Amino acid sequence: MMEQVKILIDLQEVMGQTRRLHEEKQKIPLEVADLKSLFEEREASFLAAEQEFETLKQQRREKEREIEEERDKVERAKAKLMSIKTNKEYYAMLKEIEGTRRTNVAREEELLSLLARYEEAEKRLAERKADLDEVSGRYRERMVDIDARMGTFDDDIGKLDARRRQVANKLDPSLVRRFEIIFERRDGLAVVAARNYSCTGCHMNIAPQLFNLLQRKDRIHTCPNCNRVVYYEATEIEAAGE
Repeated sequence: MMEQVKILIDLQEVMGQTRRLHEEKQKIPLEVADLKSLFEEREASFLAAEQEFETLKQQRREKEREIEEERDKVERAKAKLMSIKTNKEYYAMLKEIEGTRRTNVAREEELLSLLARYEEAEKRLAERKADLDEVSGRYRERMVDIDARMGTFDDDIGKLDARRRQVANKLDPSLVRRFEIIFERRDGLAVVAARNYSCTGCHMNIAPQLFNLLQRKDRIHTCPNCNRVVYYEATEIEAAGE
């Protein structure tokens, strides 16, 4: 076998390993896709519960403020009763006080209903947070493992890239470029053997004239059908007869 073909086979092996590592690396994020989806679902549920809780808390504060203001209003009105001179003004003030009290009774009923919803929302928020924390913990653990594996892949790919450059430097740059194009177009198989007048890459017949040239091993040839680099490889019978 020609020395250049041997180098091309070596280059193909290195690039093939790199290609397989890239393919395996791309699959890694898919391993955590379901868990990521569950995490995002729990996170959205928690944020919705948190928003509901904060809204109810704001409404509670507002209602408590309104009730307190009305109570202050009643107390001020009571204080004014002592200084009122006429019965008309006195009964008008009593009517105003009674109206304020009734309004506050309605507000207090609303506050009680609001407090019940607030407590339910608070409980629901705690449950959603516990769910999120549980999934988040599992998700973080998986991501730590995935980051470590991704780092290992990057290290291995880096070493193979260095090896690829080392091997490629032994060849003419134009031959390397031609090889890389075939490698990409032929799914990582750019150099193949020719046996029994057949290309083992595309399994098409090779003309006798070309097959005879391949046996000379004095130059690089390509398959006229698939354009892969082909080299002569004797069958067991042919090798035994040599």
